[in-house]
Amino acid sequence: MLETFSYLPEMSAAQLTEQVRSILSRHLMVGIEYTARPDPYGHYWTMWKLPLFGTAEPDAVLAEVESCRQAHPEAYIKINGYDRARQGQVVSFVAVKPERGT
Repeated sequence: MLETFSYLPEMSAAQLTEQVRSILSRHLMVGIEYTARPDPYGHYWTMWKLPLFGTAEPDAVLAEVESCRQAHPEAYIKINGYDRARQGQVVSFVAVKPERGT
């Protein structure tokens, strides 16, 4: 399991958009991270580009998630929300799980 709610079904595109919209509405800075091998003891994933400073539209975030998925189809991708005031990550969830061969 990757996170507290990882047993739930994957989010639809509309649900993912709403989650990103919620992050942005709280004025959190969005960061995208990925890893091919999630490990409960490995807290650091590779950051995809720089955090999305000043991004206000969910479509821009989702386009970057898709770019990351295209570049790393084998990776798990998570979206993080960073709070400037608290100087830390306050939201994090896995947005993309890789498709495994059947």
